[in-house]
Amino acid sequence: MEPPYPSLTPTWHNDVYPAIDYTNEKVSHKGETVVITGAVSSYPRSGLGRETALAYAKAGAKTLVLTSRNATKLTETAYQVANVNNDVQVKTVPAHITADFDVQQIADTVGGGTWNVLVHTAGHIHAPAPVAQTADVADYWRAYEVNVKSLVLLAKHLFPKAAKDASVVAVPAGAVAFPAAVTAGLSGYVVSKLALIKTVEYLAVENPDLNVTAVHPGMVDTPIFRKSGATPDSPMVHMDTPKLFSGFCLWVTRPEAKFPQRPDGVGQLGRGRAQG
Repeated sequence: MEPPYPSLTPTWHNDVYPAIDYTNEKVSHKGETVVITGAVSSYPRSGLGRETALAYAKAGAKTLVLTSRNATKLTETAYQVANVNNDVQVKTVPAHITADFDVQQIADTVGGGTWNVLVHTAGHIHAPAPVAQTADVADYWRAYEVNVKSLVLLAKHLFPKAAKDASVVAVPAGAVAFPAAVTAGLSGYVVSKLALIKTVEYLAVENPDLNVTAVHPGMVDTPIFRKSGATPDSPMVHMDTPKLFSGFCLWVTRPEAKFPQRPDGVGQLGRGRAQG
């Protein structure tokens, strides 16, 4: 479709397209080990993590290490993965992504080998409220822990096991580009996502052998999307499918996709929908 807003690209995608289709050999991840956090779905809402697991399974991954707090939903994801590729080895790790010991368990599950791709989709949004009227400060602060601390822990425990030219994707929020008046009441979530972006930049500089990228998934109907107060029927919202994000991840975690990084190693902010 034509971009509904000023855009750097002439084509605006809301769904997966041939160049990043899961079965396109140019985005194959055959034989790789892929770690995905938040690898579940909250039906009937979309699940970025579960769809990403299905994407890498269809793209030929050898091993998927899937983690979430919800063991039952992880089992559901593993079952769906087996339905699309019964050759992939699925390892599920029920874990709290903000707990040092739990993240160490995720790294241990990778085993004695290395991993090729880490996609960090786990996230948290607090109940919307003005800062001074925040009823549950622990819930507010949890946005920082899940959206920022977890990435630090993943780097601490998983980066030493990374294969050469391994790729990391973290998920920011498009709301970081909006003026505060547009997202009033969501300060903890938005500011934590901005901190996530800066953390990604530091990880890219400090780990030049890795391809570390922040990828905005677009407007996807997830529990976080709904909890923010947004609805799919808003006239200003152009909804995207989770497949757009997952297909883009397949491309951006390929070795040849490292070119958007500047010579100083700073990872650029990618948007799945911006690829023409």
